[in-house]
Amino acid sequence: MAKTYIALDAEFYWDRDLHELHRAMDPKSQRHAVAVKRVMAAAAFQFTIDEEGRVSTGEIGSWSERDWVDEKGVVTKVFDYLRANEDKPIVTYGGLAIDVPVLLHASMAHGLRLPPQLIDQPGRRGPRPHLDLGLQLKGSGRTWTHLSQLLLRMGVPFDLVAAKSNVPRPASAAAWQNLRDHVELDCLLLAIAKVGWLVAQCTNGLRLEPAIITLVEGFLRRRPDHGLAGELRAFVGSLHGKIAEAFDDAA
Repeated sequence: MAKTYIALDAEFYWDRDLHELHRAMDPKSQRHAVAVKRVMAAAAFQFTIDEEGRVSTGEIGSWSERDWVDEKGVVTKVFDYLRANEDKPIVTYGGLAIDVPVLLHASMAHGLRLPPQLIDQPGRRGPRPHLDLGLQLKGSGRTWTHLSQLLLRMGVPFDLVAAKSNVPRPASAAAWQNLRDHVELDCLLLAIAKVGWLVAQCTNGLRLEPAIITLVEGFLRRRPDHGLAGELRAFVGSLHGKIAEAFDDAA
């Protein structure tokens, strides 16, 4: 049976006013505290793997304060999107530590209902609606692997991985477009990492390089004007070359 996932990523900014209020109560309060982060953008990228290991891609959605005014507007759109796709699990990387708490804080602050994938249901049975890939990699050990480190290990070009670093809150139309490119690319990179995990877990018929090619080409069909489209196309070309080289060696 085919399985569809939603790679989900959100970008936050540090709320200076909230931080100052926290410091008024606790001078040792640090700026990286989850409670002083606000959502400024988010994106989702759907991909499907069927019972024979074939990969296909679906829609890309992204939302930012530029289009939806403020955090409440962005989070409302994200929740509406997830609610409309409640049968699909979301995939995050470290989401249980950062993304989910910030989204929960936003839902409580703005009186928003969480989508099914994010509702806390003790004793829940059946498929998990949220998969934290970072936690899956950690397992029962103590070592956390940064997604950028994993992607480099998987052969994703440095220029694509380096683009994952945090971006400041935009101050111009061009900067908002860059933020959109950034958060959407993060979802693609997360999907690539998830495919690597599924290959390692012996998913039937799934092969790494062809799967990554499908993900990137599907992404580019929907975002041909992405700021790193050239780098993504070069990455696909290198993967095709790697596959062709393997065939030549086998011959």
